[in-house]
Amino acid sequence: MDDHDPVTNAACHERSGEILAAIKTLDDRLYRDNGRISIQTRLDRHERMLAGLCWALSIGGGALIVLVVGFVFRFMTAGG
Repeated sequence: MDDHDPVTNAACHERSGEILAAIKTLDDRLYRDNGRISIQTRLDRHERMLAGLCWALSIGGGALIVLVVGFVFRFMTAGG
């Protein structure tokens, strides 16, 4: 179709059908689990996994700091 041709009603309906099909495809990929894991579900799982790892690392880091401080305190009070 040339840019200068008038738009007919049939051409408009055809183009809007193509656009709606593309929107439905995007909607299915983003928000629905249609046989494959959706992008939203993947992001949610990654976010929960990172939150769990951060929690575990902060607990481990805190325990390590307590051990180091205890060792230094014991070394200083024992007279070295």
